[in-house]
Amino acid sequence: MNPGFGAPELIVLAVLALIVVGPKDLPMMFRRVGRFVGQARQMARDFQRSFDDMGREAEMSELRREIEALKTGNPVAKAKRDIDEVKRDLASLEHETVVGRKLAAAEKDHSIGGGKKPAAKDELAPSEPSQPTVQPYKSPKKKTKKPVADE
Repeated sequence: MNPGFGAPELIVLAVLALIVVGPKDLPMMFRRVGRFVGQARQMARDFQRSFDDMGREAEMSELRREIEALKTGNPVAKAKRDIDEVKRDLASLEHETVVGRKLAAAEKDHSIGGGKKPAAKDELAPSEPSQPTVQPYKSPKKKTKKPVADE
């Protein structure tokens, strides 16, 4: 790390600085050189810190990519998506079956009753939602004992 400056070289530089600058201004020059060295060290620390931050950000982005890859390859989530898709298919199939039954019943009534035939399937479509509805929970009523009359 030492660029080849030893004690003899530093003594020669100190003597030259004393001769060129003079004993009166030498302390002020050392203060300026010290401030300059301090600023250079501060800049070097900031530079190093910024490289460390960039390295951490790169690691974090790599970890995020890995996590996303794990999420997309999650077999539980895939199975859940498949089950939801099957539920939707079953609900639509059930809806089509109900519509077909009502249409057949309407055609049967039409052939017996002699009324006019419906124009489209949509007129017979039920007003049921595509997903089965769930009734809200109702708590059972508590039975109260009737007072027994004493005879």
